[in-house]
Amino acid sequence: MSSQEIEVSIIRSLAKIIIPIGLIAIGLAGWNYFNSSEPKMKRKPPKKQASVVQTISIQPGNFQSSIRAMGIVMPDREIILKSKVSGEVVSISSKFVEGAVIQKGEMLLKLDDSDYKIDVQKAQSALDKALSALALEKGSQLIAKEELKLINEVSKDKIKATDLALRKPQLVQAKATVDNARADLEKALLSMSRTNVIIPFNALILEKHVNSGSLVTAQGSLATLVDVDAYKIEAQVPPDRLASLIINETKGSKAIIHSGFSNHTWQGKVVRTTGKMTSKSRMAGVIILVHDPLGLKNLRKIKNKKKSLQLLLDDHVDVQIFGETLENVFPIPRSILRDGNTLWIYNSGVLEVKKVSLVWKEDKIVYIRSGINAGDKVITSDIPIAINGMALQLAPGDNS
Repeated sequence: MSSQEIEVSIIRSLAKIIIPIGLIAIGLAGWNYFNSSEPKMKRKPPKKQASVVQTISIQPGNFQSSIRAMGIVMPDREIILKSKVSGEVVSISSKFVEGAVIQKGEMLLKLDDSDYKIDVQKAQSALDKALSALALEKGSQLIAKEELKLINEVSKDKIKATDLALRKPQLVQAKATVDNARADLEKALLSMSRTNVIIPFNALILEKHVNSGSLVTAQGSLATLVDVDAYKIEAQVPPDRLASLIINETKGSKAIIHSGFSNHTWQGKVVRTTGKMTSKSRMAGVIILVHDPLGLKNLRKIKNKKKSLQLLLDDHVDVQIFGETLENVFPIPRSILRDGNTLWIYNSGVLEVKKVSLVWKEDKIVYIRSGINAGDKVITSDIPIAINGMALQLAPGDNS
């Protein structure tokens, strides 16, 4: 190979190396140029967005506390009326039917009194005989006194006026016989009067045990009666609420009874506790007395009271019991009380979280004793992430 050919070969090899390096250098220079001349964007810090909230303004006041509970209507007085004498039922009152109301003193039924009339006649005869014997004995006693006086006048030996000589024991015996006969007569009359079975109080006939023609024995059941002058309601309340109630036979806490079958209400009062707690719910039992539960203040006008609403036995009712008066407390909806007994307060555009002290809770309202001030704007709307001091703004139209 000639020297000229060797030179050409070397030039070609150098070209293969130099040209790629040159192209790379040109590319880097171009990239640096364009990168240095690219416009740069400056990021601005994001603006704070204030959460929009709704509020209510609160003021303190005096409020009547109340407890809501469920109760069962029960008789305050229920008896099984029994016969004091035996006999056949010969007549029966037209009102003697289950569910009827009978006034105190009315006759429920009458038993056959023939045997008792005979007993009265016998007792009367025995009394007359005893009275006659007493009169004869009184006469004999006077004679004995006169005889003793005459004997002492004609006789030198004086005879003492002893009880036996004056027939005092015989007189005592005659008087005792009269008393015994009079007692027998009174007993016979009493037994005869008991053949007329009288209602002892204004009563609802719950059960009827006999009919006309039934043979009744002494202490035999005639009917089950319930006193309609008052019913009682046994309700269950939390034990810690008992202290707020007045439990008294005459001045007990007022209670309003609502029945599910009508819009009518009845008024009662808390008269006593049951003295025990329920085994499952651990609630305390209270007794509420309701006077005139059938709306029959005058049973003589019962025919005009057919449409009056009546409290029914064994009915499950809602009871609202009014307790003590809460003074200078703040009422707020229970729904805006936050976790840990806190409230969210709107304070000059920022959120303030306040811990509050509760004094009473009801189904929809809670009462706050301390922790907030009059005029505070309590936030009612929800905030996804509530942070103390975060920015807030009031919703349009919120003038609280």
